[in-house]
Amino acid sequence: MENQITIVGGGIIGSATAYFLSLEKNISVKVLERDPTYTNASFARSCGGFRHQFVTKENILLGKFGSEFVKKFNTDVQWTPNGYLLLFNEEQADQQRLAIEEQWRHDAPSILLTGDKLTEVFPWLNSDGIAVASYTDTKVEGWLDPHSLQKAFKQEAINNGVNFIKEDVKNLDNLSDIIVVTAGCWTKELLPDMPVVPQKHTVFNVKTPTHIPQMPLVGDFTSEIYWRPEGDGYIVASPVGRFDQTDLEPDWNDFENLIWEKLAMRAPLFEEVKVTSAWAGYYDTNQTDNNAIIGKHPKLDNVYLASGFTGRGVMQAPGVGRGLTELITTGQYQTIDLSCFDPQRLVVYDRNFYEPYVL
Repeated sequence: MENQITIVGGGIIGSATAYFLSLEKNISVKVLERDPTYTNASFARSCGGFRHQFVTKENILLGKFGSEFVKKFNTDVQWTPNGYLLLFNEEQADQQRLAIEEQWRHDAPSILLTGDKLTEVFPWLNSDGIAVASYTDTKVEGWLDPHSLQKAFKQEAINNGVNFIKEDVKNLDNLSDIIVVTAGCWTKELLPDMPVVPQKHTVFNVKTPTHIPQMPLVGDFTSEIYWRPEGDGYIVASPVGRFDQTDLEPDWNDFENLIWEKLAMRAPLFEEVKVTSAWAGYYDTNQTDNNAIIGKHPKLDNVYLASGFTGRGVMQAPGVGRGLTELITTGQYQTIDLSCFDPQRLVVYDRNFYEPYVL
């Protein structure tokens, strides 16, 4: 007899979970999605980054597996292996040194530079105020088009018998034997006890006279901005996430008021810059500890969820889809132990942990 599983939310997490479940025997899976165009979905408005440079072990392992997986998964998913370069001030330096030690322990190495050596490797940077920096040059970090990855997960799942249905789910009553909620920013509509809320971020497309296509994604945690090459220009993200805005109109004033001065100071090639376009999107933010919420709901016996990725849903989708499949089919994680993300830490035991460096 087949187990009936309903996934509510067909974005990147829901589609990845559907794909991995579709590889199992004696399971029937359907995905309910209210907007198959994914117009406002977080993944559709993300920058598609993949990194393993994190503080917490599980985020390191999810990032590492994610990049390894997508490079082999589907030829339509184009991988840009430029790496990540992360910049830290003196107050942040000790924590980053410990993070790098943790990354090396899990075969996910990054290279540590002191601020005075930074410009020897990245001469287009101004190192003022930088105590340490970390980067990868092994092609394991980079970015992709998130639409292509979600489309590939969805198509492979459909090929394996998963049914995607347009439906606006208002409650979880009587959906199936097992329910998986992957509703992103809208998780609270179905599970009001989960602390996941939409946080709006604006991203700008800019052009400069100097273009460095091999530049890594640069995350400057001293000023909370990040940028990377895109086409013949760059994308630059606002340091401000807003919880009080329900529209997705870009906050156009942010570039001049919050970004440009910091950007030009850190990388002088941006002193002469033109904004060509912008977009805004939501992070499904876990306000408790900036980490994902993954596992069985503590009060609803047949409900699992994966939400609250706080800007990391695309990169963690492969590992989370695989992990949820393991948990649902065997009762425990078989590869990466994701039990630290269990929802019980939020509503029962209050066992919190924190990921400080969100991009």
